[in-house]
Amino acid sequence: MAIETVDVPVSSVYNTNTTRTPKTELGKDDFLLLLTEQLKNQDPMNPMNDMEFINQMSSFSSLEQMLNMNKNIEEFVQGFQSNKKMDAMRFLGTTVTAKTEGMEESVTGVVEMIGFMGEEPYLKVGDYSFSVDEVQIVSPTIYSTGSEDSSESA
Repeated sequence: MAIETVDVPVSSVYNTNTTRTPKTELGKDDFLLLLTEQLKNQDPMNPMNDMEFINQMSSFSSLEQMLNMNKNIEEFVQGFQSNKKMDAMRFLGTTVTAKTEGMEESVTGVVEMIGFMGEEPYLKVGDYSFSVDEVQIVSPTIYSTGSEDSSESA
């Protein structure tokens, strides 16, 4: 049975050029860890002042509330983006009049398709594409059935 050897450079195994990158911000977990370490290592004959402890706990509570508020704002923004897409879908099949900055005259037609560039919805009217913000007039599309309802007089 033969043993196969592999040459591995020593410098890749013992990489001494690694640098430690310190955190620039402390999170709530870091804050709680510091507080518990402080409580564990305090002098039992000279415990932490009650007011100091209360201040630290209120700081922790404020930090947690701000993080929760930030999370809620992010969820709201994501929901708004989703609503923007749903709102654009309501244009499908309607007649719109729209105009881009480079156009001399407005275009009126039925929205045949909705497309998205990133998060921004675009409406396809004939050969043109318009953002929702460029729509000037929206009206229901009236389709004729091809047969007129005629009443016969007797």
